[in-house]
Amino acid sequence: MLLCFGIFLIIFFIIIEIICVLFRSTGLSEDKARFQVISLLTGTGFTTKEAELISQHPARRKLAQIVMIMGYIGSAALISFIINIIKNSLDLFDIFFIISGVAAIAFFIKNKRFLFNLDVFIERLILKTRLERNSKNNIFTLLNHNKGYGIYNLLLEENCFLINRTLKESNLKEQNIQVLNVDKGNVFIPFPPTNYIFEKGDNILVYGKDTSIINAFKLK
Repeated sequence: MLLCFGIFLIIFFIIIEIICVLFRSTGLSEDKARFQVISLLTGTGFTTKEAELISQHPARRKLAQIVMIMGYIGSAALISFIINIIKNSLDLFDIFFIISGVAAIAFFIKNKRFLFNLDVFIERLILKTRLERNSKNNIFTLLNHNKGYGIYNLLLEENCFLINRTLKESNLKEQNIQVLNVDKGNVFIPFPPTNYIFEKGDNILVYGKDTSIINAFKLK
């Protein structure tokens, strides 16, 4: 029972970190993302002002729903574990196991280096999945189209001509293509400067003539 309880806490902790990373990928800072997850899980501290950050963003609303369900299930499971542990007589080994487990979890939660490395690992997994998924869908989405001009959302892959080039070196401006923003997952850059260097995995939003964008990025 104690082993199952420990495994449950570890899995629950990892899921929380994944949700935090996903919230950050929507543009929230790390502190706000973690605060939102904790607030949603515990049902406390979720003020009207903070709630607007979630309710007005479709992706965050979906994540919030998942976290609320997790919080309900997690609370029920935690209470069940505690009741079963109390019913069973605990020996010194069980007490030592509980204290050691709680201390280990507290250490990892407070260890910023560990959390940073874990978040980086999760971000890489999410980015890899995102690249694989978008590769099958021509890595772009047409968001708006009007009179021959459109707004395109593009995910830069390794073979893209923009990789390791600055915005100035890209010659996009000469082709009448405007980069509106760059979404790096944990960093959002509106109207990037001319010295910005594009990287693999950048999610960029561009506006321009359809034919120019299609030819420049070789879209199908």
